[in-house]
Parts: sequence; structure tokens; C-alpha cells
Amino acid sequence: MPLTYSGRNYNTNPAFPAPPGPTPQLRFEAWLMRGAIREDDVEDKYYTTSDRPDVDPWEDRTRVFNHFYSPVTNSPDSAQLSGLGGSSLIWAMGEANPFANQQIPDPLRGNHFSYADARKAYYFALTYRPERVNGFMQITRAKQEAEVRMSLWATTLKSLGHVVHLLQDQASPQHSRGKPHNHTCSGVGSTVNQDLATRTYENFINYRLVFGFNERLPADKYIATNDCEEADWQAEFDAGKQKPPASINSWSAVYPTPSFSMQREFFTTRATTDAVVPADLPRPLLNTRAGLGDYANRGFYTQDYQAGNYLSPPAANSPEFSLGSTAEINVPGKGVIRILSLHWAVPDAVSPGFADAGLDVDGRAPIVSVSQWCYIGTSVGCSLPSLLSLQNYNQMADMLIPRAIAYSTGMINYFFRGKLEVTPIDERLFAVMNHGEAHTVDTDGYPRRADDRIFGFEKIRLKVSNITAPIVESGTGVNVPQTASMGTLVAVARYHRNPCYKPDLSGDRLNSYTASGVPNVSESTCTLGLRTEYQEISVSAPLLVTGAVDLPGGAAINPPPVTKTFDFSADPIPVNA
Repeated sequence: MPLTYSGRNYNTNPAFPAPPGPTPQLRFEAWLMRGAIREDDVEDKYYTTSDRPDVDPWEDRTRVFNHFYSPVTNSPDSAQLSGLGGSSLIWAMGEANPFANQQIPDPLRGNHFSYADARKAYYFALTYRPERVNGFMQITRAKQEAEVRMSLWATTLKSLGHVVHLLQDQASPQHSRGKPHNHTCSGVGSTVNQDLATRTYENFINYRLVFGFNERLPADKYIATNDCEEADWQAEFDAGKQKPPASINSWSAVYPTPSFSMQREFFTTRATTDAVVPADLPRPLLNTRAGLGDYANRGFYTQDYQAGNYLSPPAANSPEFSLGSTAEINVPGKGVIRILSLHWAVPDAVSPGFADAGLDVDGRAPIVSVSQWCYIGTSVGCSLPSLLSLQNYNQMADMLIPRAIAYSTGMINYFFRGKLEVTPIDERLFAVMNHGEAHTVDTDGYPRRADDRIFGFEKIRLKVSNITAPIVESGTGVNVPQTASMGTLVAVARYHRNPCYKPDLSGDRLNSYTASGVPNVSESTCTLGLRTEYQEISVSAPLLVTGAVDLPGGAAINPPPVTKTFDFSADPIPVNA
């Protein structure tokens, strides 16, 4: 977690003030970050006894095996992952087929912190309360219900954090081009460890980011890589003269937030009928795709997967490349060599004119390098025909990380996009009841009818309309109305109760006026306080929604509302709410 949320107190350093409150790790944004962090959990056997994180409540599994998805092949596209994991798109969505017209959760899914799970938790965070027999409620039940709903809110945000992690992974070409790059410090993991060059990108970008923090911290420094090899990596970067200057410690570019009408389109906008063989996908078609995985896959190499694995980018000897600067760099195992950077225009379907950092006058980016010996056509010293230098990795990060942030924002906006507007009916009343009906108050402060049911409001009438804004699809500009289709509509009343309520209203605040019209407020003499401690809810019976006729809006500004009557007879809103 970030320092200000982790509980570590850096009052002695003005750059790191005290954490915000006694339990910052429980804030909503912290649950989102927690999900993003926990998505990298692996099985227990890969940990030492000192650093085991929370146990997955569903099943102990290595989640990282499910972090790869190539939008070109619509698969993990990695022989090394065969039998170990599946598509990160399916893992993230929680659906057997994210491209199906109806988005149905997969009952056999292995990931229970998916987008489908976030939606389910979101609904119950708003509506959960146990079934009640004869309206039975008590103080302890109210406390338990409130705590369960807060837990469901946490699960909603945590699950969304897991999805955001998987979406951000698509901004790493190794994830969107099917190239594992892991390394573990335990002997068990050595069978799946990758070589140094394959692991460099993420390690170097971590190093680049935490370098500035570590320069300021008095102690407890961030580890950029694995603790068992941290010193080795720092020595490699120092040997390559790659101590990051202050100007590149963070990413300040603000990429426009994309909008899509389906959650999987943030990963890829490939069509269901598109071929899955790279050679059968022409580059003009690839260049129209607008997902984050589409952009990273077609725009950048990995050290092992360069030209030949995919059609885009082209081979380094393509005339589409222009020559950039030359530099002497240290290549592990090769010593110091002189390289030429090669520049190429990375296709962007969402914001073609975006001014990325590091572009040349023709809008091209240095995405790959070649040994100068190889470029002039001699075999002498030509052992590295094309390579990714740390300069290339910096350029990749400068272009991919702002997009990862923007696409994550877009995904979160999409998840919470739905908006309903409630207004009173023309008579300006929401509900009426007969307060003269005989009732009592139990020891927990609940008003009770003679049959022991809750005494309160059982019918609510109001006007409702769907004011969710249409979505303008990034890349195509297509306007997609957010109209209602098949589903149900419920009303939820959230409240605290007046614990001092009495049937004769003697426990309530009294508002009166003098003969001259001056208001006079008399407070209750009850000592139980103004309201109960825990929020409670009442949920109506569902109303069927078959389309926009039942819930107007989602396409036009100021849609006409429709009058609805919600039945709370099975779960009345207490009169002292």
C-alpha cells in the first residue's frame, strides 16, 4: 500500500505525513488498491513463512498464471502457460465467453474477484438484509446487517481493483503478447523463472518509479524487484548509466479517458468474427482496434517476441522505421556496444493526435534499437541484430502508463455509470399511513403492530427516470444509448431510527409557532440520543422491467419520468425512521 495508507508514520519527513485516520487501509480507495495488489498472489508454496499474504477464501491458487491475453489470437498465446492458466480477459470478466451478446457469469469460474463478482457484490451492498419472519428485527440484527453491507462494499471495490490490475497488465507488451517474465526467490519457482532480458522491462520501470521515493526515505525502502536479487538489478542499471533523473520519476501526461459500451472493450475491441491467426489479420484492421491490449500488442515488442510473431510492429529493417540517436550502452553479457534507436509511428485509434513524450518531429517513437555494426551490414560484432534498450523501455512506459491510468479510469466510470433520478409525484407525497392505528414500541425501539409486524410505511409512490448518459464509443464515435432492457427494479430506503419514539409522539422534537408566527422548537427530554447508531434499510418487492417503456431514459436529455408504486409490506419502513 502507499506509505500514507500502510500505517507507517513518517511525521519526521514532510514528504510523508501521518496516515489519514486510524484505519486508512479500510478506506474505499484503499480497498480498490488492495484488490490491485492482491491480484498478483500466488500459491502458498511460493512464499516464505514471513511474507504470506491473506489466504484466498475460495481456493489457494497462483493467480498470475491467468494474467496473459493476446487480442490477436484471443488467447494467452504462450506455450509456457499451457495447462497452467487461461485468458486474462476471461479471468477478469468472470464469464465463459466475454464476446457473447448476453453477459452471463460463469458458474465454474476460478476467479471470484472478477467483474461479474464486483457487480454481484455491488447489488447486495445496496440491498442486503436477511429474510424477515413477521417483520422480526432487533438491535443486534441491525448491527450485523450493517457490517455485512460494509463488507460487501469492500468486496465490490476489491474485486474492481483485481479487474483494474488485469486491465493495466494489458499495457505491458509482455502480457498482451503472451510472454511470461516472472522470477521467484524460492527454489520451487526456479522451474518457471525467465531470463534476465525477458524480466527487464517491469523491473526497470519499478526501479524508475521507486528510485525517487527511496532517495527521500529515511528507512524501510521500497523494493523495486525481488529482495533476493535487488542489489544485482541496481548494479545492472548503474552499469548502464541508467540512474533515473528526477524529471522522469513519474508520469504526468494525461491521456483522454476512453469510453466503451461493454466492459471487455477496454481490453480489446476485436470482433467476434475476426481471425485468430496473426498472418490472417491485416494491419489496417489491427490499427482500428481501440482496447488497451490492442494498442500495446500492435505498438511494441518484447525482447523475445519481435517481428515474425505478429504483423505489427513490422521488422526492424522495415522502411517504416527512421533512424534516431546513437548511444553507447552496457548490455549484460555483451559489454558496451554502440546502438542506433529506430523510430516508428505507433497507431492510436482512440486519440491519434495525442502528444506523447519522446516523439520525433514526425510523431515517431524510439521503440527498438539495433547494433550499429548490424545496421551497416557487417557480420563483425553483429551478435545483437535488434534489441530493447533501457531508452526503449523508458519510451514504452512514457506511452503505456498514461494509457493504463486512463483506461482504468474509464473502466471504473463504466462500472458506476448507471443513474436513476427520483422525484415526487404531482401531489408532492411519497407515502401516507394511519398513525392512529394502535401500535406499541418494543425494547429495541421498533414500532410494532398488534400482529408484531413493523408499524410503518408500506407503499411508496414516486416518479423515476433513467438519466444514465449515452456512451460515445472511443475510436468510432458511435453513440450507444444506455436504455433499460430486461431486469427488475427495487426501491431501497436507508435510514436510522429515532430511539425515543413513542406512539403519542412525546419522544419526538416538537415544532410549533407563536401567535405572531415565530418558530419554536422543543427538544425531546429522552436521553437515548437523536438516532440509532447503525444504518438500516428496507427493500421493496421487485417490479419487472421489460424495456424503456418501464424505465424511460438512457438516450435523451431530461427523459420523461414514470410513476411507480413500490410495495414495502414485507419490509415496512418504520414510522420512526
